[in-house]
Amino acid sequence: MTALPPRFTVPPLPPRIHRQIKLAITDDGVALAPESGEGVLIRWGVKGKVETIDCEPGEVVLGGVLGIVRLWETSYLLVFLPRLATPLFPCHDVHDESRNEATSSHEVFTLEDIHAIPLNHEIALKAHKKLLDIQISRQPKAKSRWSITLPLRSAANTAKGGSEESSSDDDDEIPEADETPLPSKTREWTKFMPKLRKKQPNDPKTNEILPDDPPQREELEAKIVRQIIREFSNGFFFSYDFDLTHSLQHKRKILAQRNASHTALTHLIPREGSLFPPSPSSTLPRHNLCEDDFVEPDMQVPLWRRTDRRFFWNEYLMKDFIDLGLHAYVIPMMQGWVQSASFTIPIPPNHLEPEKSLGAVPLDLVVISRRSRDRAGLRYQRRGIDDEGHVANMVETEMIVRAKVEVKSSLFSFVQVRGSIPLRWSQSPYSMKPPPVLNEPVDQTYAVATLHFNDLTSRYGPITIINLSEQEGKEGVVTNGYRDLVDSLERSDIKYVPFDFHAKCHGMKWENISELVDSVDLGGMGYLWTLQGEAIREQEGAFRTNCIDCLDRTNVVQSALARRVLTNMLTQLGLKAEGSIIENIFNDIWANNGDTISLCYAHTSALKGDFVRTGKRDFSGMLHDGVSSISRMFYGAVSDFFAQAVISFLLGHRNLSVFSEFLQTLNSTDAASVVKLSRIRSVAIETCSARVLNDGEERINGWTLLSPDARSVKISPGLEEKVLLLTREAIYVVSFNYPLEKVMEFTRIPVKSITSIQKGAYILSTLQEASRDPKENYGFLVNFSPTDESTRYSTYSLRNKLLSVPQDSAPTPGTPKPSVKHALIDPDVTEFYAFKAIPGHTSDEGTCQESVNNAVKQIAEACKDEELIVEKDIVSLAEAESATSILDKMDYAFKRFLWL
Repeated sequence: MTALPPRFTVPPLPPRIHRQIKLAITDDGVALAPESGEGVLIRWGVKGKVETIDCEPGEVVLGGVLGIVRLWETSYLLVFLPRLATPLFPCHDVHDESRNEATSSHEVFTLEDIHAIPLNHEIALKAHKKLLDIQISRQPKAKSRWSITLPLRSAANTAKGGSEESSSDDDDEIPEADETPLPSKTREWTKFMPKLRKKQPNDPKTNEILPDDPPQREELEAKIVRQIIREFSNGFFFSYDFDLTHSLQHKRKILAQRNASHTALTHLIPREGSLFPPSPSSTLPRHNLCEDDFVEPDMQVPLWRRTDRRFFWNEYLMKDFIDLGLHAYVIPMMQGWVQSASFTIPIPPNHLEPEKSLGAVPLDLVVISRRSRDRAGLRYQRRGIDDEGHVANMVETEMIVRAKVEVKSSLFSFVQVRGSIPLRWSQSPYSMKPPPVLNEPVDQTYAVATLHFNDLTSRYGPITIINLSEQEGKEGVVTNGYRDLVDSLERSDIKYVPFDFHAKCHGMKWENISELVDSVDLGGMGYLWTLQGEAIREQEGAFRTNCIDCLDRTNVVQSALARRVLTNMLTQLGLKAEGSIIENIFNDIWANNGDTISLCYAHTSALKGDFVRTGKRDFSGMLHDGVSSISRMFYGAVSDFFAQAVISFLLGHRNLSVFSEFLQTLNSTDAASVVKLSRIRSVAIETCSARVLNDGEERINGWTLLSPDARSVKISPGLEEKVLLLTREAIYVVSFNYPLEKVMEFTRIPVKSITSIQKGAYILSTLQEASRDPKENYGFLVNFSPTDESTRYSTYSLRNKLLSVPQDSAPTPGTPKPSVKHALIDPDVTEFYAFKAIPGHTSDEGTCQESVNNAVKQIAEACKDEELIVEKDIVSLAEAESATSILDKMDYAFKRFLWL
């Protein structure tokens, strides 16, 4: 019997996440030693193999591991330092010890103090030293009676005895205790300028002119690592002991299902008592929903397996630890916002004794927003919906309220969602307010929109759509398209509510938002209410609110809906949600929530935040919105392109080729588009095989490769993506029109005509690092003697005729024939086709060099002659350098400076 992989095994006892891990640098790699349990060694090198060991604890204390980032030159272990905990619900009753312990366990941490440790022994020692210095600087310092205030110096110098002269270039300045050391963000633009030399040296062996020094890939790696740290430093939260990614109502449903299964099994086993006699040890664990109002199901399962994968942002980076079953090291990171506050509400006096105070009720208010990693990205980079039904900026927001009235604890929960308009649309990032543009007709998005709404209704129940976009003007194209989409779906579980926010609230008439709140059915949707752990009512459905960005207008309306729901919740308890304290706390939490989501999606705080905080608009708020709008335009037009590539990479949607693509096009293709393109290429191979192979020929394999338009050419202004088919008798070089799915022409070369196959580096550009890497710029030449080669053209014309037919011989009228061109027999003449591998877009395709080696091997096997293979560069780095003009170099240098 095959054992389950470690990632699917459950230990005998519930695994507890390591809260403290001690780090050490060894000769073999980076060693991690927890307080209890097995240690881990991450070996040096790009592969950074992870294995379990018994190791001695080091000096540096970590709060946890974020994951491993593998780049070209080396890999990086991302860790974070210990953080201070914030309880989700503070304990108000100090005498209730059981309640105090249960409540304090629900602790939430903010992800900060992230550091990258290169898996290179020499550099890792420096990183270790920096972490140790930070740790020393944060230790409480003993106060001396005769201490004198001295100028601040770095912790590194303090650790070495305070000798300022002992500092060297290798010792970086250590930040103060409240700072997070990050690599320097400053760079000189001249680093990207090509080195112009009067005379370049020659290679002594080949006498070829050597190319200029290539750009340092280490610099790009440092930029990627800095951006990854920057992304994870913005709005990420985690917990060591409970699932932060599921709502309370979802957890209760899971527990109800577990208890129902338990009840069914307890009734089933006694009926089969003759075969399975009852045993006291056979009882299954059961959680009583009334034991605790804040429930947590499946405690025996590792934390990462209990989380909602939509909100598990570092799953790809933790893959090595997950695959090895190192559950205690895997901490799911959730992007969004978590904030809690506690205050009291006075109990309304008795009408018979209006002057007598009845005390106050302690109230806890929590807002948790969970941002989905599906179709994750930035404002102008990710819009609309993809092929899987995922929309951009999808956020689930839950408001939790806890109150204790007359010794009875009540817990409330209300969930809302936001997400981009589920159409295929986009916006240009190069203006302040670009108009949305539909990329596909509305009727072509029915299938993916159905996937999206099926997912929402299965999770939340009936969906009420609140569309805040403009019904006229620039936004009218997608707004009306959204309305037409919902009308065409004709679903009873979806209700569409349009509310033109700008038109209704024009002139700062913010009070008109109450019209929207009054028009929706808050009573029918309800909210979760548990009394002493027993459900009194549940939420049936959810509001799906959106504007164009799902940021500013959405924040205002969601907070307004939540405010009305909070009033209804407290009314159920006989309390009044009035007073400046509750208003200030509620508005502050929701404004912070909106600002953080805006920072994640648009890199600036939310607009109209002053209204959410204070309930009114003022001049300073309008001025802030103007500055934020300019900042959004800057980020959207300049820096978001690279940041989007980093996000796609850290989530595992794209591999390292995304950075090659970015440096060439200064853009990042959506992962869904890459998958779709891969499918199109597979279909092209199948289509070409069906149309060009001779009868009886069976395809061995097929590839899509880049190739110059003409034969016997290696360097050309443009490359065409051709289809190469291999059979036992011949190879077929096919020019294929992808939009029309049409074979334009193909050439059949018998394998016996192939004289040699040359494979090697195929470098066509020297401007950026990836284009110089032979592993990602590899190709091959098929040299052949055109003795029996033939070329056919698909003209689809009734005048087609065989070119070999004499001109004075008239063909049969009305019979279309293919246009065929036979090459003249000349054994002394050889020609060739040049092919360059297309860089892989997914992590399982391997490098270009590996794919070329595989293709060349199969062609040589079909030729039954392994000696045909010759290893020699197709286009060497020196040849590519000489073909690159100074103007191209300077143009690329300027773009790189601007975008990176």
